[in-house]
Amino acid sequence: MSDTITLRLEPATESDYDAIVDIQRKSAQHLGDSISFVKSDLVAMAAWTRIGPGGMFVIRDEGLIVGHLRIIRYLDADPAHLVAIVTVDPEFRDAGVAHWTYEQVVDTARAEGATVIDTIVDSRDRHAREFLDSLGFESLVTIKTLEADPNFAPGQLPQTPSGFSLRTYRKGEDAPLLTDLYNRTFHEHVSVQPGTVEDTLSIENTPGFDPELTLFLENDQGRAVAYARTTLRSEAKDSWIDILGVLPEYQGRGLGRFLLLRCMYMLAQSRPKAIRLTLEATNEKACALYESEGFMPLRTRLRSRKTLGRR
Repeated sequence: MSDTITLRLEPATESDYDAIVDIQRKSAQHLGDSISFVKSDLVAMAAWTRIGPGGMFVIRDEGLIVGHLRIIRYLDADPAHLVAIVTVDPEFRDAGVAHWTYEQVVDTARAEGATVIDTIVDSRDRHAREFLDSLGFESLVTIKTLEADPNFAPGQLPQTPSGFSLRTYRKGEDAPLLTDLYNRTFHEHVSVQPGTVEDTLSIENTPGFDPELTLFLENDQGRAVAYARTTLRSEAKDSWIDILGVLPEYQGRGLGRFLLLRCMYMLAQSRPKAIRLTLEATNEKACALYESEGFMPLRTRLRSRKTLGRR
């Protein structure tokens, strides 16, 4: 590494993906984290409307990639904001790369009309927490990742509750339904922004999306009242319950537990090394449900926010 660095930010291309994965892996190892990117994750990110090709960047020092920036845009939200996630090669942690990158993010946010910037860091990373404090970021919410051994999944297919029926996602038809259910079940969560049909369609069209792994639970009138979307990451040999929700008026009937067990059973058939999910730490009922079915804490991340003042 040279004594001085000359940084520039460039849109990431597929030819950069190996370097990004390597930096993410080294950063995860530095923190003792077992979760890292694989190339298929980057392909999915580039296809998602909120990120797209215009939201993934590499940070270069001369010809060397020293970091990675993801910008997730919620300019239609209130407040209009960006989520900027910066990952720096551990060898460059003290070289001013993160500080320089956040300066670029502030300029981008102002140019695009955002009034705040959110960012996410691992709670174990004291260096990152202190750095964000120095930039004026304030803690917004704690996000927990839980993990279950697939061997804890039900050995038999859980039976659908009486009075309800289960069906899988209909590609090309169900994006409006899934978007509506998502917004109605997560509207009070700090880290969740309202989704759009365009968002759902962009996820639907990513290479890793499998309609058979997205479920709707319908009442006897054919109305969807609960849902779950899951993902198998075959390249990483793990799986995720991405979202799971029950409409408020149907909560307390065991429907969430049924969907959880159904998802665990379904994912375990592919023998992943782990089944994972994330949720806000303040969601105590959901935490209790997941932990009662064998999920254990894996990592905790902090989402922080900086309000942009006038120039």
